[in-house]
Amino acid sequence: MPSSSFKVVCLGGGNAAGYLIKELVALGKVAPADIAVITDEAVVAYERPALSKGYLAPEGAARLPGFHTCVGGGGERQDPAWYQAKGITYLTKSSVTSVDVASKVLSLASGDSVQYEQLVVATGARPVTLTDIKLPGDGLEGVHYLRNEEQAAALVAGIKAAKERGGKAVVIGGGYIGMEVAAGLAGNGLAVTVVFPEDRLLSRLFTPQIAAFYEKFYQAKGITLLKGATLLGVEGEGGKVARVAVKAAGAESKLEAALVVVGVGARANTELFAGKLELAAGGIKVNGQLESSVPGVYAIGDVAAFPLAGAAARQEHVTHARQSAAHVAKAISGAAPGDYAYLPFFYSRVFNLSWVFYGSSEGEVVHFGDYEAGPKIGAYWVKGGKVVGAFLESGSADEAAALKTLAAAAPAAPPSEELAQQGITFALGAKL
Repeated sequence: MPSSSFKVVCLGGGNAAGYLIKELVALGKVAPADIAVITDEAVVAYERPALSKGYLAPEGAARLPGFHTCVGGGGERQDPAWYQAKGITYLTKSSVTSVDVASKVLSLASGDSVQYEQLVVATGARPVTLTDIKLPGDGLEGVHYLRNEEQAAALVAGIKAAKERGGKAVVIGGGYIGMEVAAGLAGNGLAVTVVFPEDRLLSRLFTPQIAAFYEKFYQAKGITLLKGATLLGVEGEGGKVARVAVKAAGAESKLEAALVVVGVGARANTELFAGKLELAAGGIKVNGQLESSVPGVYAIGDVAAFPLAGAAARQEHVTHARQSAAHVAKAISGAAPGDYAYLPFFYSRVFNLSWVFYGSSEGEVVHFGDYEAGPKIGAYWVKGGKVVGAFLESGSADEAAALKTLAAAAPAAPPSEELAQQGITFALGAKL
C-alpha cells in the first residue's frame, strides 16, 4: 500500500514547481491538502536565474529566502511557511527511485511510496559534467557547476578560496551560463579566462557582429577569451584544481586555475521515464496541453519537449518554466486553456549591460545601432519576408515590450537598409 496519496503530485522542485503550485492554489479547483511536491533539493522552489546573477554579486548578494518563487514573477514569496500554511505537502531531500505510470505510484529512496491521480514532471535538467564528456577533473576541489542553490553556495565559497590561491579562474564554455558566471567571477576580483570551442561567444544566438560587441566589452573588463579551444582536461595537485589543459591554434597549453566553472550544456532529467513515456528532443514528448503519451502525466519546464514551430522542442528558460506551469495547472483544473503557445525568449544581465531576445534566430539578420560606441544595439531576423526575431541591448521596458509584440506578430519586413535605419523605431511604430 502507498504511504500516502494525492490528487496532484509535482515531481521536481525547481522554478516551474513553484509556479505550478501558485496557479493551482489561485484556481482553487484542487484542495491544497491534495497537492504534493517531491524534490531531492534541500529547499523549496526558488527563482533559479538568481544563481548566475544576484547570487554571485560581490555586494548585496541574493540569498534565500529572498528569492523563493514566485517573487520573480511579481507573486508572493512561497517559503516553507507558505506551503505549510496552505496545507500543501512539500517533501525536500526526497529522491524518487522509480515511477510506475500504470499503477500511478512513485517509489522513494526512503522506502515510502506515493500514489497520484495526476503527475506533473518538473525534473528539470542537470549540467553536463567533465565525466559526461569523458575528460578528467571531476572530484577536484575547486571544480564547480551551477544549476542549484547548493552548487551556488559552493561556488561562492570557492571564490573566496581561489582568492587565497592566486585568484585565477577558468570558465569552460562560452554560452549563456559561461558569460554570466565569467562576469560574476570578474566582479568578485578574479582573473578570468573563458575557454570555448566556437568562434564567438553565445554562438547559438549571437551573430558575429553582436558577439564582437560583447567580446570587446568583456576584454575591457579584463576577461581573457580563448576561442576555438578544445578542452583536454582539468588537472589538480593535492586534490585541488591547478590547471586546465587546452588545445588552441594547433598548440597545447595549460592555464593556471584556482577555480574552474564548467558550463558546457545541460541534459534533461528523463531517466525515470525511459521506456515508460515517449521521449523526444532530449526530453519528455508532450502535446499542446503539455500532456505526455500517458494520460494524466504532464511535463513542464526544461524537461518538456513540446510542439514549437512544427517540431518537438525543449526550452531551458524561466519564462517557459513559469508559463508551462500555469498552463498545466489550468489543464488539471479543467480550465481548457487551449494549446500551449510559447514565444521563445532569452535575456541576460551582465555588468551594466542587459539584453533581450524574442522569437526565432533564423533567416537574414539586419543589425541596427552603433556597434562601435554602444551600448544600445540591436538586430532583427527576417525570414520569408517577415520579421521573426528581435534582439536589443540596453533598451527600455517599453522597447522590450514592443519587440515581444513584433516577434509574436511576425509582420512584413521593409527592405533591409530601411529596417536598419529605422532600428528600434520600427518595432515601436509597427501597426500590428
